[in-house]
Amino acid sequence: MVLGGTRGIGRACCLDLTRAGATVVVTGRSAENAHAVVHDVRAGGGEATAAVHDLSDVDATARTIDEAYAVHGRLDGLVANAGMNPYFVRPEKVTTEEWDTSMGVNLRGVFFAVQAAARHMLATGGGSVVTMSSVTAQRGTLRGLPYVAAKGGVDAMTRTLAVEWADRGMRVNAVAPGYVETDLTEGLRHHESLREMVLRKVPAGRFGTVEEIAALVTFLVSDASAYITGQVLTADGGFAVA
Repeated sequence: MVLGGTRGIGRACCLDLTRAGATVVVTGRSAENAHAVVHDVRAGGGEATAAVHDLSDVDATARTIDEAYAVHGRLDGLVANAGMNPYFVRPEKVTTEEWDTSMGVNLRGVFFAVQAAARHMLATGGGSVVTMSSVTAQRGTLRGLPYVAAKGGVDAMTRTLAVEWADRGMRVNAVAPGYVETDLTEGLRHHESLREMVLRKVPAGRFGTVEEIAALVTFLVSDASAYITGQVLTADGGFAVA
């Protein structure tokens, strides 16, 4: 199951997972977009179904996960990709509404989605959970405090859940992308001076692709990573260590 699977990294994860042989439940807030991804998956010979929910609605998310489990009879992996970062504001101007909205989706919503999925997975021998973090949780970023704080919470949550569930066959890891070619970075990538400023900080000299992030997610979901848990794997072209 891929939460936030209708565009960008989430869509790429759905396509890559199905190419690897998984049946995927594509979730998002738009039924039209979710079904479009299902169409693309099936056009490539894979299998997927669509589900609609809003990650900030904890009860609706749990129902969506329960329904998917009832349809498919098992749940082997959860990719908690959904997230949002709509605010670009200095810390002293962050409002309680902005803080709560960011935390509600990026941390609270992610945890309770993982919790709902884990109830099924733990009951059937475990599985793999992949959360979506960000390199900004390691380095910080200007004007992004609510988002960065939430992603830092995702890192801590990932490590803690890995310790809690390791002896029950459950693995929990996170992927922390750097600057990736998505619609969220489109404005940045098409602004010549800002683009060059960013790329000067990335040793690889380019933005990452959604396919590169998806390949890492597929690895973490698969048995190829069976001895890896509690890790935050960074894919950022060297940005975090430069």
